[in-house]
Amino acid sequence: MPKPISYICERSAEYALIPELVRKLKEKFSSVTPIYPWMTREGSGFSKELHTGCQFKVLGLYARRPKLMSFSDSSIQVKFNEGIILGAAAGRELGIPMIAGCPLARNFLELGSCNSFLWVDLKKFSSDDVDLNIVVDASLDYRQLYERYLIADLDDVLSIVESEARYVDMRNLIDFVKIIAMSGKGYGEYHPFAYMGGYKAVYILLANP
Repeated sequence: MPKPISYICERSAEYALIPELVRKLKEKFSSVTPIYPWMTREGSGFSKELHTGCQFKVLGLYARRPKLMSFSDSSIQVKFNEGIILGAAAGRELGIPMIAGCPLARNFLELGSCNSFLWVDLKKFSSDDVDLNIVVDASLDYRQLYERYLIADLDDVLSIVESEARYVDMRNLIDFVKIIAMSGKGYGEYHPFAYMGGYKAVYILLANP
């Protein structure tokens, strides 16, 4: 039986997802800054010194790719791997709530005008949900079927940030990003290759300076 396949990578999905999140988060925060942290750039000594005294609430986002069974497939499948479930659990313990999103687009033309997205709250996932596939199909009431995982409205994201995100500074955040990356790859302690490959989140820094 053929496996579903995607036509984009996670980074391309991020380009569609992040503007939607930023628009909503700016209703609550005057400074909304998505970053994709590199240890030698955002995590450098210069960056840490530059942001001394700055405190941020942080939201983590894992982008998911829309997958199709065939060129003519009308449904979209969205998979949730062990790595993001483990990484999200670690983030939550550190005061960084983690969500995932997927643009519901079947090709580049739809992606370029996408106004339909799947958002999920990763704290609702457990080890039993590893490799869960959410199938979005017009013939199914997928929202009812997968209700326990879904973020129904982006207003709920504001509530998640308000209730779950703790303020952190840049020094702590970079350490936390490492822990999340290591946890997502199944490492219990620092490993020199933990930040290579695997699923990486975008982190959105939120502040009202």
